[in-house]
Amino acid sequence: MCPLPAIDGLARRCGGREGALLRLTTKVWFIISLIVLGVVLVGTAFSIRRQVDQRVEEARRFNSETVYPGIRLFVDEFSRPYIEGEPPLFTFEDLNGFTQVAGITLVEIYLPGAGRIFTTDPSLMPSPTADEEAIQQAFQGSTTSSIWVMGSEPGGGHRVGELSLPRILKGGEFTDEFWGPVQTRDGQTLAVTRALIGLPGLHDDAVAIVFTNTLMAGGLVVGLWGALWLTLQALIRRPLVELTSTARRIREGEISVRSHTLGKDELGELATSFNTMADELERQVTTDPITGLLNHRYGDVALDEALQQARSQGSPLSVLIGDLDDFKLFNDTFGHPLGDEVLRLVAGVFRQMSGNSGTASRYGGDEFLVILPGADKAAATAFAERLAAAVGEIEFQVGDSTRVPIGLSLGVASFPEDSESKDRLLVLADAAMYEAKRLGAIDRQELHAVDASGVRIESVFGALDGLVQAIQYRDHYTKTHSDLVAEYAAKLALRASLSEEAVRAIRIAGVLHDVGKLVVPDDILKKPGPLAAEEYDVIKRHPLVGEMLIRETPFLEDVIQAVGCHHESYDGGGYPRGLRGDEIPLLGRVMAIADAYSAMSLDRPYRKALSVDEIIAELKAGAGTRFDPQLAGIFVEMLQEERRTKAA
Repeated sequence: MCPLPAIDGLARRCGGREGALLRLTTKVWFIISLIVLGVVLVGTAFSIRRQVDQRVEEARRFNSETVYPGIRLFVDEFSRPYIEGEPPLFTFEDLNGFTQVAGITLVEIYLPGAGRIFTTDPSLMPSPTADEEAIQQAFQGSTTSSIWVMGSEPGGGHRVGELSLPRILKGGEFTDEFWGPVQTRDGQTLAVTRALIGLPGLHDDAVAIVFTNTLMAGGLVVGLWGALWLTLQALIRRPLVELTSTARRIREGEISVRSHTLGKDELGELATSFNTMADELERQVTTDPITGLLNHRYGDVALDEALQQARSQGSPLSVLIGDLDDFKLFNDTFGHPLGDEVLRLVAGVFRQMSGNSGTASRYGGDEFLVILPGADKAAATAFAERLAAAVGEIEFQVGDSTRVPIGLSLGVASFPEDSESKDRLLVLADAAMYEAKRLGAIDRQELHAVDASGVRIESVFGALDGLVQAIQYRDHYTKTHSDLVAEYAAKLALRASLSEEAVRAIRIAGVLHDVGKLVVPDDILKKPGPLAAEEYDVIKRHPLVGEMLIRETPFLEDVIQAVGCHHESYDGGGYPRGLRGDEIPLLGRVMAIADAYSAMSLDRPYRKALSVDEIIAELKAGAGTRFDPQLAGIFVEMLQEERRTKAA
């Protein structure tokens, strides 16, 4: 979890709005798509109307310039002999045949002041009264043209006016009406011709125009939608998704991730600002504010990564733990501000000495951890001696003349020589450091006389180390179980914001918590089935035995409490003392949860390991009865986060 409340809140809001941002992008795309669709539809309708009008104008121009002049020439030759009383050159059949071509639907001849004297449609006889205005216009040499429904009668029928696309698409047929004079060869007007000339093929052409334009518009809309979607994806949605995903991952604890959104636009600047914020967040989260070294949590993370690399490469690795001598006395005497100055001085030495060969972190109030990849026990011991000598040369000036030397006790443990477990390595190095501090205190008279150059590097778990090794040889499961308990007890202590001293104590207790099982006979310890009542009574004594075995070891008061109380239950039903609630020491309550988790997550001869879901269900069911409910809730949340991280 992100430890800075302000940035954590920002990351939560950003991470929680990923779906909203995606919906917003979709809405933007939808709105712009509707606008594009509207523009394309209007443009398509305009294009269809323009093309249909053009097709109509072409047909009417053809009728006016070609078909009707042909009719007039034919009618002149047909009607002149008829009107003048001469023998006709053409017959009615010839005229009727002529009207079968070029869309001519009707030809009529009118005499001025009289009625119709001829029509190609016999059903229109007898002659009605002619349109005198049209006849007079025809005599004057002008023509009129309008649109009539096919088959309408002159002077009647249904006049439709201008053409319309819906009528054309419905299959309506249309004709042009023409009037013109019948003239002799010398230009004398003899009669008037009226002709109705159709617009053939207009419906089919209009359908083809609509289909072609609709198809093109559809392709254009689909192309524009796709281009718009890809543009929004590339310029808006993808950067937003990456930013929100990065924010969520930072909130969940992956503080090293960064957004890869590039560019000089607003989103690129936002990503740059976000990455700058994440850099500062990582610095604040991983770095101790006083010394500038890695803090305890990320010292642990660095050790995990270094151990994983050492295992994969088959190379050695050493850890070194150093503790300032009598630092509490210094703080009490001169005050914490000067104590912080001392820490900064010592941290500078650790940073300079580690260089590129190791990683230094502030591991506790006055404790430092150095990780030395590739260093075996001999190399780590030599490094510790050089480091102790460098710190021993520091003299801190207090006031005008008082100079106070700085003392340092160190302990070393190496992988794989001492152990292959991270927690056990830390326990061994911690125990070696405390033993060095204890042995160095024999000759100590006062603060200024502390000599930090005498370093005790022995792997001094002493008798306790022998006990742990002994039980490992008796039961390999116990070693695996103890290492897992130490790991998860320390994780829970960190998650519950316990002090570095408490975390160190719980890690040591995890390794030692089952040493009392040395008194349990093999037939009980390794029994594959349920235990009888008297056998269970023997098992219930092992926490007390563990207490007695480690009671005389210095600096282990908290460890003793955790070892002796890790089987107490929150409701008072545990053993060996039947303590209830807060009567159980805090580290004992932490240890109880880690011990139960390890027992459930490892295979046993009488059952398979439980799944994570089953373990979580058991922990929830035991909250308030077997386990401290608050600590159980924190542990369950931690397991769920671990599962999500592994799934990702």
